[in-house]
Amino acid sequence: MMANHFLNPAFSLIDHDGRRVDETAFRGKPTIVFFGFTNCAVVCPRALARLTTVVNSLKITTDQLNALYISVDPDRDSPEVMKSFLAGRAPHFTGLTGTQAELESARRGFRAFANKKRDNGTPDNYDVPHTAITYVLNADGCLVDHLHDSLSDTEVTSRLKRVMDEVHQKDRVINTVPSTETGQDDTINVSLKVMDKKQVASIRHIGNLARQLKGDWSNMMGPTDLNDGFGAYRFQLAYGFYALALAHFHRLPAAPGLFQDTMERVIEKMCHPDVWFYWRDASTGGGLARTPRKEPNANPIEKDNIMYSAYLQTMTLLYHSLFDDDRYTKPESLKLEYDPFFWGEPGGFSFEYDQNSLNDRVYWNMVESGYLGVACEPWCVFQICNQPPIIGFRLNDELTGSQTADEVTTGYVKAWEDFGGSIEPEGGYRLFVARHNNMVAPSPGTGMDAWCAFLMHSWNPDFVEKNYKRQRAKALIKHEDGTLSVNVRIIDGQSKNTTLLLQGAEFGWFAALAAEMGDESTLQGLLDYADSKFRPRYQDGGLLYPRNDNIFDEHGHYSMNSPIQSNALLPLSRLNVTGGLRRLYDQPWGPKNGDHYGEPALTSVDFSIDVYRAVYDSKRRVLLFDLAVYEPEMRGKVELSRIFGRGDWALSRDGREIARGDSEALTQNALGKDIEQSGEELILSIAEADVTSFVILWL
Repeated sequence: MMANHFLNPAFSLIDHDGRRVDETAFRGKPTIVFFGFTNCAVVCPRALARLTTVVNSLKITTDQLNALYISVDPDRDSPEVMKSFLAGRAPHFTGLTGTQAELESARRGFRAFANKKRDNGTPDNYDVPHTAITYVLNADGCLVDHLHDSLSDTEVTSRLKRVMDEVHQKDRVINTVPSTETGQDDTINVSLKVMDKKQVASIRHIGNLARQLKGDWSNMMGPTDLNDGFGAYRFQLAYGFYALALAHFHRLPAAPGLFQDTMERVIEKMCHPDVWFYWRDASTGGGLARTPRKEPNANPIEKDNIMYSAYLQTMTLLYHSLFDDDRYTKPESLKLEYDPFFWGEPGGFSFEYDQNSLNDRVYWNMVESGYLGVACEPWCVFQICNQPPIIGFRLNDELTGSQTADEVTTGYVKAWEDFGGSIEPEGGYRLFVARHNNMVAPSPGTGMDAWCAFLMHSWNPDFVEKNYKRQRAKALIKHEDGTLSVNVRIIDGQSKNTTLLLQGAEFGWFAALAAEMGDESTLQGLLDYADSKFRPRYQDGGLLYPRNDNIFDEHGHYSMNSPIQSNALLPLSRLNVTGGLRRLYDQPWGPKNGDHYGEPALTSVDFSIDVYRAVYDSKRRVLLFDLAVYEPEMRGKVELSRIFGRGDWALSRDGREIARGDSEALTQNALGKDIEQSGEELILSIAEADVTSFVILWL
């Protein structure tokens, strides 16, 4: 019969060496407890002999198991008597005795019975009938089993072995030390690490932005005219989305419920006309490259504008890959609608796509370009903007079995070779090719170079890594306090708006590249600089770096902080891992890697809850997750799926067991309504503002 797993017997007694001990002295490893007395003729010697045989057969040492023999006869069982009695019979055991009151208190804690019975009226001739049960406690001091005197030796051995195996399994899981070596590719080691507050608050900040009402772009409006340029809404949304995707894939793989709703909201915002419609008039030719003019086209996907279409493409494909959810493959699931009141055709503008038709349109635009890339605006083919569609093609290949990514990357390299290659002799990444005159625009400097390298590392890592040290040497400025900022080049005669457009994210892009490259010292130096110079604060639990339009401070150091840095690039830098984008490209989740979708996970997480760790280790059969509400006095629920159907399991909170179950049901529960079963899901109610660690172990 299994015991009450939530009974924690307490006692304060004297051990057989004369030392005062209480129950806490025996924490950290399992304990077996038998009540008896040294004058017992049959029951106690038999029980001790059997338990000693079992312990020896299992090769259990004193370092692995406590064995306690608690007296029910304080008048005759002094510490010295107990020690002598056990030495020859059961050397594994420690004898405990005390006053009558102390021993009665101990028995009450275990629900054990004992009653002194006189024999023939002689004061020293008496028996003490008592409970003949061996109590088994886990390493936290909780009662986990009763071993009755009537059980066979085989059954006692089997049940004690199960307790020991469970402890060993927990030790192997909880004491696992993740590798921190640069370049470590072991995903399970990365996800075993508990994230820090700033990483968690970066996720929440993106979640806060995603939940702003339609038309509310608070903390997202930048300093450029019409909020245009390389920090526009589409870039903030896309790279915030990428940050969440990398965090889920690498750091919190067992927490889809933390990310899915937020990422749906970001895709929805990406389809708002505020994000895409203005490009109808902003991208008609002329400008810096003096390109021929063209008629405005409101459709942001049909032709050109890869800096929008490719981001929407990758976002929907990432969503499908991460959550095994094909909702965006449904016809017309992506609707781009704008219905102006006083002008335009009746019914306004409406463009309907889905994940597949969007990917096909981007692909054929790429083919029509000869694989050099799709234009961002008329005639201008930017290197940077043609990296995301390659990532999208790779994700689509994994989902559908096609081989588009290899085709496109092979063609891309050859096409750029016709223009002298992707990179300049001194290491800068060429910005774009103007197709109307086949002129190549040179690298504009630190930010654009880092941006291109970050994305290209996904599919062309050797090329990027070969150039990285040279790139870093030109990009960074080291300060006396050990922090790092970036070297920003301002072009003489450049307008203020163009300067803000080009230089608004120099710092953030190099931080993102350093994270992808696994350059921890550089990344930390940059993040330390951001934390000391960019005035970070927590807003609604999210980490926000307020906007600052001054490119340099009074000392000439970089001080500009644009919304894209706060909302996307600094979170991306904190949440990515070494080679994170490359690993996502190489081995995305999908049909070939379908086991992940069937593993235990946090499939619904109330927005009031932060997740610091969530990983299922299939080899150890354990789900680890660490949670906290983001502000005191809040409460939220977490839904755990795929817990049942895997055999017996135990749930611990901060090392203390709080629930048990089997393949079908929650069978024992120490927290009442804070742990409930709802169909095939397990629901936890969370109210702790301090990070709380949970472990579900399948036995």
